[in-house]
Amino acid sequence: MKNTKYIIPVLVSSLIFMGSCGEKTDDKTALKSQLESVRKEISALQVKEKELMSKLGADQATNIKMVETNTISLKTFESGLSLEGTVDASKSTIATAKVPGTVMTVSVDVGQNVSAGQILAQLDNSQLLKSKMELEQQVSFAKTVFEKQERLWKQGVGTEIQYLTSKNQKEALEKSLNTLNNTIDMYNIKSPINGTIEAVDLKVGQVAAPGMPYFKVVNMSDMKVVANVSEGYSGKVSVGDKVKVSFPDLGEEVSARLSFASNFIDPMNRTFKVETKLGGVKNVKPNMIAKLSITDYIKNNAIAVPSNVIQKTDRESFVMLVTTKNNKSVAEKRIITTGKNNGSETEVLSGLNAGDVLITNGFQELIDGQSIEVNNPVSSK
Repeated sequence: MKNTKYIIPVLVSSLIFMGSCGEKTDDKTALKSQLESVRKEISALQVKEKELMSKLGADQATNIKMVETNTISLKTFESGLSLEGTVDASKSTIATAKVPGTVMTVSVDVGQNVSAGQILAQLDNSQLLKSKMELEQQVSFAKTVFEKQERLWKQGVGTEIQYLTSKNQKEALEKSLNTLNNTIDMYNIKSPINGTIEAVDLKVGQVAAPGMPYFKVVNMSDMKVVANVSEGYSGKVSVGDKVKVSFPDLGEEVSARLSFASNFIDPMNRTFKVETKLGGVKNVKPNMIAKLSITDYIKNNAIAVPSNVIQKTDRESFVMLVTTKNNKSVAEKRIITTGKNNGSETEVLSGLNAGDVLITNGFQELIDGQSIEVNNPVSSK
């Protein structure tokens, strides 16, 4: 009886231990059963995979991927900055009145071609014309008196003072008449340049005031594109740089060069103004939107690839090439170092050589060493 208190706990512990061992044995059996079931499912899926791949064809069954390629060659690579500008007429101005007055006639309409100095409108100058008639009579009389006095003077008749007085009076009246003619001419609104009337803001009977833009005159034969460039490019952009100018609304593109680059930075927007002259582009109109691509970097004998074929990870950039292994075409992953980008192409500083065959289509999800088949489209001639 004395040992009973020790024997019972030992028996209980032994039973618990045996029970736990039984549970572990049961768990392992269950896991083995599950593993066997999973293996059977995998085996069945593999069989199914082979059947489906067989139906898709031999290329898929052997994991061959169709790709398109392009052989890398040395070229001249250019890059720059893209801007948005507007078309402007190099010769575009307004015609305005020089003196106040009532409009008597308007001689032109919108769309009419005019020449420099042509009268566009005339203001009321009737009082000045009356004064001109009176002054012309005085000039005519003074001229007659002078001519007679001159003949007498040559014949030795009369004094020198009489001769000089008549001459001075004639010349003074002629100068007054010339001044009056200039004043009368100020009542004519004239076109400053050759061009086309684009706007008329004046009517007969209206009182015109100096400085108001009554006529818009544009010379369409000399057009330019104006844009603003960030001051960060002030050391990279200069007169003579190559420019590609495209007009989205016209679907046209022309090559030109910068004709002007300002040395002044606008303190309001921290930009400077550039201009390029246009030629040979039809239907271009002032204030039309234009896209500019200014070349600020040129490298000859460079290697450049389409930007979309470059794949990137957190650590590297790479492209997929075509190489031969066991007389078969396979994909090769090539790590590269990139340089400038011009939007469509990227300069490659290292990692590629001329003659390498670059995969340009079908490179997605390719792995290094994967079998491929080149199927480049046939170019039509």
